[in-house]
Amino acid sequence: MSAIAEELERSGITDACISPGSRSSAIVTGILRARGIKPWAVLDERSAGFFALGMARASGRPVIVACTSGTAATNYLPAVVEASLSQIPLIVLTADRPVEARDNRSAQTIDQVGIFGSHVRWSVDVLTPSPSVDLDSYYRTVACRAAAIAVQPPAGPVHLNLPMREPLIDVEEEAAALRAGSSPSPPQRRPPLVRIHPWHPELSRGSIENIASQLEECARGLIVCGPGVGARSASTIAALARTLGWPILADPLSGLRCGSHDRTMVVDTYEVLLRDAGFRDSHQPEAIVQFGDPPVSKALGQFLASRKRKFHLMAANPGTWPDPQFAATEAVRIDPERLCGALLEVLAPGARDSAWLPAWMRASHAVRSALDEALADEAGDAGGIFEGRVLPEVMALMPDGALLQVGNSMPVRDLDIFVGCLDRDVSLACNRGANGIDGVLSSAIGAAAVRSRPTVLVLGDLSFLHDIGALQIAANYSVHLLVVVINNDGGGIFSFLPQASLGEPFEPFFGTPHGLDFERAASLGRADYRKAGSWSAFRKAVAGGLANSGLHVLEVVVRDRARNADSHRRIIESALGRLRAKS
Repeated sequence: MSAIAEELERSGITDACISPGSRSSAIVTGILRARGIKPWAVLDERSAGFFALGMARASGRPVIVACTSGTAATNYLPAVVEASLSQIPLIVLTADRPVEARDNRSAQTIDQVGIFGSHVRWSVDVLTPSPSVDLDSYYRTVACRAAAIAVQPPAGPVHLNLPMREPLIDVEEEAAALRAGSSPSPPQRRPPLVRIHPWHPELSRGSIENIASQLEECARGLIVCGPGVGARSASTIAALARTLGWPILADPLSGLRCGSHDRTMVVDTYEVLLRDAGFRDSHQPEAIVQFGDPPVSKALGQFLASRKRKFHLMAANPGTWPDPQFAATEAVRIDPERLCGALLEVLAPGARDSAWLPAWMRASHAVRSALDEALADEAGDAGGIFEGRVLPEVMALMPDGALLQVGNSMPVRDLDIFVGCLDRDVSLACNRGANGIDGVLSSAIGAAAVRSRPTVLVLGDLSFLHDIGALQIAANYSVHLLVVVINNDGGGIFSFLPQASLGEPFEPFFGTPHGLDFERAASLGRADYRKAGSWSAFRKAVAGGLANSGLHVLEVVVRDRARNADSHRRIIESALGRLRAKS
């Protein structure tokens, strides 16, 4: 817990009101080790809460209140309510029993998760410390966020519930640390792990200049654009990339792969590039600027988490924290277009690493060329066509102004790998908020209902069946929607996961074959139904669905799931072979 206390101290918190208890021992010693925080011992939690509230109101800074588990936490409620309504920042730290001790009558254990309800600005049931897992960045990021949320408008209390397992502390270690920290020399003030700029539609000139100076110190950097960035920001992000000499790793749902903006710095093959250890090691950036939600790519996520960068700026919407790797060193709440525009006004045209951007682009072009050539060779056979080629074929036929929505699981991943940049005005969408297969068909029907241009949905068979009730909507309302169902008779994504080696249980519980008839299902929505087992039949059906209004369902007969997984691996390995040959 010393990591949390350190980050609270580094975030400017100077006072903590501590009430007695055993389960909170690690919280107390952590606060005592943070020499910049003055501890105040207050016997009664109710009084402690209001004492801290008075300090916070007078100082304008958040104040910590910390207590043990059980009913101790409930005594903070009156002060928490008052702090919420009066917009006074408090950091409420409550010790708790670990999850295995809850709901079985363990001593001094009540349900503390979310105990303050709507009266706090943020509440987290923090992970329990474990000697086998390094959670340092997690704890520090949580503390930085807590301190920032407590003071951002409207200011108020935040709650960190901290489960603790026995032994609660190493007494000898803590005693030694406290003795070492008792010297009269003043503590060194360090910056917090994540510097979180206060939310405002426009960042201050000082904040912009500070960010710009850090960018100018890093010759080798990356701009990462995840889902939700939006095509509106594409031109200014491209201009920033050009000024910095950095490549843009653009998720297909970011809005930066398609359009008329400058795409010469867009890397659209990073999911393949970053699978190669040699490429990863030789292309490590010093800095990252991240826009939007977390990218679809697992390889990119692992790359971002692989090490702490000198500078990692996360630009996100208020109330969100799209950093599951806990990699950010700086966070801003501002529209990407405004941030890039402000940075471009102050960035000096200095010397950059002239080899950095060309190296990324050469590698990306080599891999894209190899992928396209391999896909062209996948002509299809009696066993079905390769499903990885479905989305490139659809995109090639879509007119400007059309919307392509893709399902989760394999379709969005195939979109990421097999569809490169296009000089076309095509919008892309996917339900990536929770990444589930719920309501995919309904969402596409809803989008088509308010659009005048064609809408196409590409999804798997299980996603279609999971939302079959949506066909009632299409039957009753006029929509122009082409639904492309990739039918591999089950959950294709599981063939790529370790579960595929389970043997006999794999098919019924993971592969989940269904053997159902999609023509009959399509009739429920009064859809025009087609079935394609060759590319010529596929193109004809897609063209017809785009040209004619109404609901169209195209079932695509693809290879069995095991063969499809093998084809994916073979094509990606051939592309990596091309990359290594170019190195």
